[in-house]
Amino acid sequence: MRTWWHRLHRVTRDERGLSLVEVLVAMLIFAMVSAGLAYSMIGTLNLTREARVRVVAANLAAEEIDLARDTADLFALLDETRSVTLNGDVFRVQRSTQWVSDPAADFSCGSGGGTLRYKRVNVTVTWGGMRASALPVRSDTVLNPDDHINDPTKGTILVSVLRADGTGNQNVTITASPTTGSVINSTDAQGCTYVLRVPPGTYDIRAQRTGHVSDAQVVAPMQTVSVTPGTTASVGFQLDQAATFNATLAPGAPVGTKVPTGTPVPVSVVSTYGIATPASVGGGGTLAPRYSLHPFTSGYQPFAGSCLSSDPRAWPEVVEAGTTFRADLPEPVAAAPGGTVTMPVAMGLVQITGGGSGTYLRAESMSPATTEPPTPGCVSIVSYTYGNVVPAAAATVVIALPYGTWRLLQGNSTSQTNVVSGTRITPLLLPAPSVPQRITTTAAGVITVDPRMAVTP
Repeated sequence: MRTWWHRLHRVTRDERGLSLVEVLVAMLIFAMVSAGLAYSMIGTLNLTREARVRVVAANLAAEEIDLARDTADLFALLDETRSVTLNGDVFRVQRSTQWVSDPAADFSCGSGGGTLRYKRVNVTVTWGGMRASALPVRSDTVLNPDDHINDPTKGTILVSVLRADGTGNQNVTITASPTTGSVINSTDAQGCTYVLRVPPGTYDIRAQRTGHVSDAQVVAPMQTVSVTPGTTASVGFQLDQAATFNATLAPGAPVGTKVPTGTPVPVSVVSTYGIATPASVGGGGTLAPRYSLHPFTSGYQPFAGSCLSSDPRAWPEVVEAGTTFRADLPEPVAAAPGGTVTMPVAMGLVQITGGGSGTYLRAESMSPATTEPPTPGCVSIVSYTYGNVVPAAAATVVIALPYGTWRLLQGNSTSQTNVVSGTRITPLLLPAPSVPQRITTTAAGVITVDPRMAVTP
């Protein structure tokens, strides 16, 4: 058997040299060794750079803390983020601030009162090319104001303004009536502002920002607060940039469908915060009114009308011929702050054959006939005028009605007292799953627009 020494001795005497396979193996071994060395060198360089930039980041954090400590007015010391480029590296210095009543406790303006004593400052520094597992450099401090913030003979008002998502709303104008005698700054990045050295008394605090609306659909919401000596009063608002909801009344209605014009049908919107009936900002008296609403992330469930019978939730579940009928609110519609969205609003459609006395039409709510279980009605009579819409005999017109029980009256422009008989009224049902699917009329002209739908087993 030949040993490696024999082979080497043969190779040294053989002019042919090493074989191709042996050369490739040698190159592979060399490449593996070289790659290992290169990886080690790169790792060493990265660790060296990481140590260097962490030192620079620590210096930047300490510098930011020193700048915060030198701030003359702690109320002007707010959240801030800035970029710094050093030795080709880009650092991101982020400062967050918060008033605290105790260095170890959080304090949120506008909630729970308390006394302003300290301001906590947190600084974090990150840089480009950070390893995923690397932690940012952080530095913290608590600042104690040089001057007394709270006057023992006067009070303080803390104001908080939050957006729909719970974050602070900046640059909101805050006013007080009567005047407090102190300058009131707009809210900071946390949605906070503070009214200092307020004489004891009762004040109306109002928050306002152009294009913004409160959770109660109010442009400039107001709250009343009482201030007593040596104490702090808190006021909280929810205000955000309004979203535009383009309502579509009676989706799928035929062209030319009439809606009330004298007093447009209101659209009620249900959210997790309750029910509201906002005024339209355009398109009133048409099938496409527009509404400017607070952008709740959970959205709104709309229905036409504002009395009890208009709300599908007021209609009891019934079982007829073995089929269960139930009314539900539509799926919620949501929009982002400043966004625009289409909002379908179901209504009943009936076709009226022309004729009778007078061309002006009015719908009037009625107390529903006795049923078991009883169907809802309106607390007081509700009337909607459609204007000059009744056509000549043999011609027809389609009108939209909210849920409930109605009768139609026609006459001249000033008085409509002639009842439209049931023989001239025809329910107009759109193909399922459009709502409603249950519209009934009587010979006396009583129309019931029922929101209940058959429940699929």
